[in-house]
This record gives sequence, structure tokens and C-alpha cells, in this order.
Amino acid sequence: MIERTSRAAALVSGLATLALALLISFDVLMRYLLNRPQLIVDEIGPYLLLIVIFGAAAQTFRLGGHVRVDLVTAHLRSGTARAWLRVVNLVIGVVFLAVVIWVTTQSALTAFRYGRVSAVMLYPLWVPMLLIPAGLLLMAVCMVETLRRQLRAALGPRGGRDEVPPAPEAG
Repeated sequence: MIERTSRAAALVSGLATLALALLISFDVLMRYLLNRPQLIVDEIGPYLLLIVIFGAAAQTFRLGGHVRVDLVTAHLRSGTARAWLRVVNLVIGVVFLAVVIWVTTQSALTAFRYGRVSAVMLYPLWVPMLLIPAGLLLMAVCMVETLRRQLRAALGPRGGRDEVPPAPEAG
């Protein structure tokens, strides 16, 4: 279920990238060739960018495509130490995501309560604002799943104690 959801979100993210490129190209043509700027691009563009960023975050994590700096783990010879360091990092990541999800959800709920709408198209702002906590929640679920597998590896037999690879069904 999580695999299909993260893949679907990544697909939507890719389509949003295409839509963003087309909209910006259209706006540039209309603005500089016909002197008719398109306000819809200024209105929709940032929200498409939210979809691009937060829609693909979970799948990027699942595939192991995130940026990683191995300053510490490159010098660790012990698989057990790497396994427990990854557990600590995943716990910190999940806690951080929980805080950000909470804050951004509260912000979206505040926008809903006050009836905030966009300046040009007058659509409710809480709808695109929920893209941030929704994408981060999906990523947090993927991180919790990886944390579960990592804990199993860290507590398992000594020969299997190391960092777990990306999700087995990912790819």
C-alpha cells in the first residue's frame, strides 16, 4: 500500500514538473511576445512546486536517492555501529517530520478556519497548504517502515548488523 501510494505521489510530482515547465514557458511567451502576462502561472506555479518537492520525497527516500554525507559512517568499520547510527538518524528524522507535519497542518487548519483564499483565483489556500503535511506524512510512514527494518537488523544476528538497503520492493 505504501509502495503504491509513494509511487503514485512521485508520478504526480513528475507530472507537476512537466506542467510547471509548460506553464512557465507559456507565461514567458505571452509576457514577452504578446505583452500579456498570465497571472494564473504566478498563482499556480508555487503550488505545483510544492507537489514536485513533497510529492516525490517519500519515493526518493524509499529508493535511497536522498543526499547523504558519509563523513562518520565511512570511518566506521563495525556494521553494528553503522546499524545503530542509522537507527538514531531515523528516529531523529521521524521526530523532526512529526514536528513539521504538526506545524504545517496547524497552519492549513488556521487558513481553513479564517477562510483565507488566494489573491487572484480565490481558491481556498488550505487545500494546497495541506500538500506539505500530506507529502511529509507519507515520507514519515516510509521512514518508520525503514526504522522497523533497521531495528530488526540492529538487534539481529551479528553478521547481519549493518545499514539496511532501500526498500526491498522499491525500484
